Amino acid sequence: MKAAVFIAALAGVACKTLPVTTKTMDTRACQPGKDQFKFCNTSLSKAERLEDLVQQLKDTEIPSVLTARDSQQKGSKAIPRLGVPAYDWGGNCIHGVQSTCISDGNMTYCPTSFPNPVNLGASFNQSMWHTMGSVIGLELRSLWLNGGAEYHHAAPFIGLDCWSPNININRDPRWGRNQEVPGEDPYVNGLFGSAVTEGLQTSTVDSRYLNAVSTLKHWDAYTLEDSDGYTRHNFNAIVDNYTLADTFFPAWKETIVNGKALGVMCSYNAVNGAPTCSNKFLTETLRHTWNFSGYVTSDSGAVKNIYEDHKYVKTAEEAACVALKTGRTDVDSGSVYYEHLLSGIAEGHCSREDMNIALRNTYGLLFDMGLFDPVDDQPLWHLKPAVIGTPDHIKSSVLSARESMVLLKNKDDVLPFQKSKKTAVIGPFANAQGSLVGNYIGQNCPDSTFDCIESPSEAISNYSSSTVVEIGCEINSTSTAGFAAAIQAASLSDQVVLMMGINNSIEGESHDRTTIGLPGVQPVLMQQILKLGKPTVVVLINGGQLPLGSLIDDIPSLIDAFYPGQYGAQAIASTIFGENENLGGKMPYTVYPADYINTISMSEMSMNKLNTSGRTYKYYTGDAEFEFGFGLSFTTFELSSVVDQVSISCDDAVKSIQFEVSNTGAVTADDVWMLFAESFGVPKNSLPLKKRLVSFKRFHLTPKQSVTTSLDLRRDAFLHIADNGDRVCVPGTYSAVLTNGNNVSKKITVTITGSQAVVYKFPDV
Repeated sequence: MKAAVFIAALAGVACKTLPVTTKTMDTRACQPGKDQFKFCNTSLSKAERLEDLVQQLKDTEIPSVLTARDSQQKGSKAIPRLGVPAYDWGGNCIHGVQSTCISDGNMTYCPTSFPNPVNLGASFNQSMWHTMGSVIGLELRSLWLNGGAEYHHAAPFIGLDCWSPNININRDPRWGRNQEVPGEDPYVNGLFGSAVTEGLQTSTVDSRYLNAVSTLKHWDAYTLEDSDGYTRHNFNAIVDNYTLADTFFPAWKETIVNGKALGVMCSYNAVNGAPTCSNKFLTETLRHTWNFSGYVTSDSGAVKNIYEDHKYVKTAEEAACVALKTGRTDVDSGSVYYEHLLSGIAEGHCSREDMNIALRNTYGLLFDMGLFDPVDDQPLWHLKPAVIGTPDHIKSSVLSARESMVLLKNKDDVLPFQKSKKTAVIGPFANAQGSLVGNYIGQNCPDSTFDCIESPSEAISNYSSSTVVEIGCEINSTSTAGFAAAIQAASLSDQVVLMMGINNSIEGESHDRTTIGLPGVQPVLMQQILKLGKPTVVVLINGGQLPLGSLIDDIPSLIDAFYPGQYGAQAIASTIFGENENLGGKMPYTVYPADYINTISMSEMSMNKLNTSGRTYKYYTGDAEFEFGFGLSFTTFELSSVVDQVSISCDDAVKSIQFEVSNTGAVTADDVWMLFAESFGVPKNSLPLKKRLVSFKRFHLTPKQSVTTSLDLRRDAFLHIADNGDRVCVPGTYSAVLTNGNNVSKKITVTITGSQAVVYKFPDV
């Protein structure tokens, strides 16, 4: 199906769903009859209005205001005597608004769903990340205004704070939530967080107001669900200062300081003995070192974990107060604040002023979003449902899926397949629909099924003159009953697509993987199909890494599609048949061999500990199946006009490296160019830092087209990190490598001049 027709067919379908209501409008603050309060007076400053509201609240009214979700009977209650509406803290927008569809009586409007963040990381496209944030922000406003409710939660209507993006690090392939994050590089994750946040929070409709609130998660060092005898609810992450400064802090600092994120979610785990929602060190770093001025919510049930699982304090009253006072956790997603906060105050563990601080942090954002101002001249209060799921929004989602495809192998130019030949589509994901969209999804289809989502076999049939489909085996089954039919279908076809991988039953929130290869009998089926010698492409559906071992040698062509989203099947098919003019994705993480999990424990938080294999491209000492940043193309690129050496001072923040990229082949395509810093020396007590990403940029080039461009050479990428966490500029000679991850590269000598100095001091709390 051609892209324009495909997009138009999916925009604004007519079906039954939740009708547009005036619930949000009717429950706004400062309506006639309740507009006499000082906090409704728009001639006063925000600070004056906010303080008036805070002081008027009774103690007994506050715990519900500071409670998110929890069946909605306890949390987010309205204050009728003040005309203050209920507000639902806790919507999710990981790759689209996790909301119900709405209807205006004639048409149904469902939130636009993008590929999962792991796909977006593979695209290395900052402008697309920002676009997704903008789409989510606009659609969220309309869904909230017109009666959209949280999908999968019993909320009366969705709120305007998105519990996303997730900027945790893919530090281990076993982690169940690798699909939710862009990848393993802190710099990439930070830029992703900033771009999504800026797009989400910045209103393109009315610049006077904050559009929505980005709530970064999960703060911090959260990358374990249920491994090594721990769960995420009781795990104490022991993290040294070096690892915090090198791996776990950078993405947060970037998104808060530069991206201006106004929300943070503290995580279930503890860090160095203190649960994150009550961790003084993390609080001081966030609020004082980085000057974060927004609100903090707990993850759902995390305050309860403080006393029940971590045993950090003995009682619920103490837990409520240590979270509120020490952790400055403004909102409890749970029932501890609602049931125990006032008694905690009565016992002297915290005070009314601690509650006031939380009220200022939370209600202050509602003022910033215009929820306490007159609505007549606010365009954001008059958005129609028609801004949801528009053709342009869907076009962006389709494009992002295409950009995320990573071509890992293409021996003898097996791809593109020929449309005139018979194609067999085989494997447990041949007819996949729901499995393509990953997790944290809204109502993708008006009837709450996944029937409106095109499957890979359906998409491929739009390109191939003849298609036959056989599943062959289930995702994690030991049964080979379907092998014979699959082998016969492949034997009678000219070319074969093997749709293999994993889904949320294998990896997901609350469950890590214990093995990282293809599960069940999928490898056996693949091996038997490959023995036929047919032109074959293997397409992987996955979030975390999927090593293939010796099978890689036998696979003619390989594509990693990750969880490509609602329009992912079309991206897969267009890539296979050579019509994806945006092919150019790169691996967002290192694909380790399957036995990697035997070389380092999941609960070991160090990235560079001696006598381990190390973690991520920066420290891994073994042979990767595929390197971070690797990705092939159907065309060829040439690099030219690059300087051989450059000098940068410890006093400089950045210098520009100019170069020219040319598409020397016959196919229109994208490519990503990355600049890495190298030559950091060999430490005595840890694995050496091999390289660190400096900057990157994505290009779209037609055949024979050239572009002169530049990348930033950031001084910060060359800083040494001391054992105490300080980031130090050390003058000397280093190397930078400019590469597209595909055997085209240029090494540049970098001289750092000036005097050795601490550029960023580790937080001293």
